Amino acid sequence: MWRKAVYWCVDLEATGLDPKKDRVLALAAVPVRDGVVRCSELLAVRVRADPDSPWGGVEAHGLLPTDLEAASPLAGVLRRLDVCLRQGVLVLHGAHVDVPFLERSYRACGIPWPRPPVVDTARLLQRMGHRLRWLGSEHVPLDLGSAREHLGLPAYPRHDAAWDAVATAELLVVLAFRLRARSLGDLVRWGR
Repeated sequence: MWRKAVYWCVDLEATGLDPKKDRVLALAAVPVRDGVVRCSELLAVRVRADPDSPWGGVEAHGLLPTDLEAASPLAGVLRRLDVCLRQGVLVLHGAHVDVPFLERSYRACGIPWPRPPVVDTARLLQRMGHRLRWLGSEHVPLDLGSAREHLGLPAYPRHDAAWDAVATAELLVVLAFRLRARSLGDLVRWGR
């Protein structure tokens, strides 16, 4: 059963979309245990500013450079995340963007990438969309906010790592049920 695994739903906020030049500003992770989103275990941290890094994208996340000066160093944030990822599955919405950021950040901090199984909720939405189109039904949006609205989930503030991690976790649970996932293997295979 898919609910036997622990899923760590992660969201990153960064200065841009290029992991080679942009940097992580904030990170959040929330677990799904036994098919339930455990908000009481939410890890949400801002990442300390590097004085030499670009500040583009900061405004979109509602952060000021001064907010990041007192934040946690990236290596410390990743060590906390690493404990989570070594005990479960990594879930992202748009893994093609966030996994390269995580891998590069781990490498830059000298921490071995744990290579967790990865489930991408955007890919699960694509699978659901293919099934619905085959049945002659409507298009399923892939962006997080629109997909949640389409599925009857509440709207949350955007561009906030904590809210987006919780939004992704709730989306995972709904999609696992809608797609009738039987195992972790189903979700990993469908969510690649």
